[in-house]
Amino acid sequence: MPMLHHYCCEFHLEETVMKATCCSRPHIGINYESLVMVGVEVFPTSSSRAALNKERSLLTIDAKDIISELMANTYQSVITVTELVVIYVNKVELICRIYGVRTETNEQSRDVAMEDSHRGKVTIHTQFFACSDGSDITISGAERLPDTGCVSTQDVIHVTTSDGEWFPVKRVLLAPCLKLTKYVQSGKGKYKDVPVLPLEDRSIDAPSDDGCPHCKVDIDCCTFDRVLLFIIALLYPEERTFTLGIDEVNSLSNAADHLGLQALADFCAETASSFDARVRNDRFIRFTEIQQRNSGSEILIILDGMVFDITRWLDEHPGGAFIIPAQALNIDCTVFFEMYHVSRQSFLYLKQFYIGELHPEDKTSLRSSAEGVSASEAFLQLLRKYTADW
Repeated sequence: MPMLHHYCCEFHLEETVMKATCCSRPHIGINYESLVMVGVEVFPTSSSRAALNKERSLLTIDAKDIISELMANTYQSVITVTELVVIYVNKVELICRIYGVRTETNEQSRDVAMEDSHRGKVTIHTQFFACSDGSDITISGAERLPDTGCVSTQDVIHVTTSDGEWFPVKRVLLAPCLKLTKYVQSGKGKYKDVPVLPLEDRSIDAPSDDGCPHCKVDIDCCTFDRVLLFIIALLYPEERTFTLGIDEVNSLSNAADHLGLQALADFCAETASSFDARVRNDRFIRFTEIQQRNSGSEILIILDGMVFDITRWLDEHPGGAFIIPAQALNIDCTVFFEMYHVSRQSFLYLKQFYIGELHPEDKTSLRSSAEGVSASEAFLQLLRKYTADW
């Protein structure tokens, strides 16, 4: 059986010899979605092209033969959009560039999935669509991947990675990334204007005229792909799991710092020491300490007896940097949180700022943010359920 080679899309033509950069392979413990359809563009390798040019012949191959080889060599493998797969058909070496895939998506997690996913596992039910890239090869029976529609542009952020790859990502998926807040919240509050990324900084594959925000991250495509998997597992822990290899810790920790993704930074620590270090488990936090720190350069708030340090988040707050200091300091601000932050997205931020519990003696005398008004019991139950394991 011919040997299968997986490559990332970054390649260089030097003296007609193609060089490819190896892409990351599947990680143990990840449950990848099954691929329903895969679209590939086919072109000859540099050596095959040279032989064709020498013979002055045009290569014609049946799409069924290409698909048969792809299925035989990729079955049960995880493949990714822009990956290159080398196959042999009729003794001719061909490169198949994966330009699009369709996956089976769980209904519960569909709100974070793109209609056009970028990765999945090949199964017996996967259907391949092969076409020519238009150079030196004709494919009989060629077909392109069917258009199944696209996600509303209002929900998408176009992300360009440091190696020039393009990821269309739903906004909700990037919500936990504090340093991407202006893109996630674009069109709202102080982020009313959609951020503009110069065309020269965007991936050449990214669309330029759909009105979506564009951003560039100093993270390579393989690492950013792993970040997205982590966030999906964070959003849907009952459906998805995320396993971190020891060899990934440094790259993902750096990515977490770049994105402001505290949950991933904690996960990258050897024993979640990052989280444990900032949470005061040995003793309660007194109200006088909170008042003292709030009188300085810090911003601490109290939510149902929990204390949160939101100093680093204040400038990113969609409602502006002044409303919290003006309304929520040195009181129980649970009512305000219920009024303005009732979505699942808002609950995702909480653990990143949690530092401990208010002393029980101070809870009884603490003034509410709205005198005579208490947070609803349903909201308190939801909040306490979400934070129970802290």
